[in-house]
Amino acid sequence: MRSNVLVLCLLFSTFSLSACKPLLETGLFNTWLNQGTELAEGDYAPADHWRGQWRIVNIWAEWCKPCWQEIPELNQFYALQGPNDVQLLGFNFDELEQEDLLQLKQEMSIQFPVLTLWPEAWIKPEIKGLPATIIISPDDKVKKILWGPQDLTSLHKAIEQAKSN
Repeated sequence: MRSNVLVLCLLFSTFSLSACKPLLETGLFNTWLNQGTELAEGDYAPADHWRGQWRIVNIWAEWCKPCWQEIPELNQFYALQGPNDVQLLGFNFDELEQEDLLQLKQEMSIQFPVLTLWPEAWIKPEIKGLPATIIISPDDKVKKILWGPQDLTSLHKAIEQAKSN
């Protein structure tokens, strides 16, 4: 109960101090209320959740046939990864709303986490074709971009090359 009162006080203070600006424009949103990166299921991963880990982010779209074709390989890669290994994430090229994204994730049988927004800490590269698979280092730098559908072999090879550079 006490934390609810505190949150309400903070919201009221933010609103009254911001001269009726939306909360997101006040700068206080990130300080007090930012829950992190929203996933398709509606859960949130803290902003630093993947820091210190290698990440593979697969960018896909509903209208991309090769994207659909690589999903079973990506699901298998995800299933084989341990908690301290490379983290596989998805990102929808069309940046669908959370509800539509969750429905499409289920329709496409995607078993790995899908981000609703690109995290601010990661530089989003220019995407020239789909599917695109981005390898991000533990210090949030894009190390490699793979174009076209990937499989277990190509993913393992690409991550090993990125780690050795």
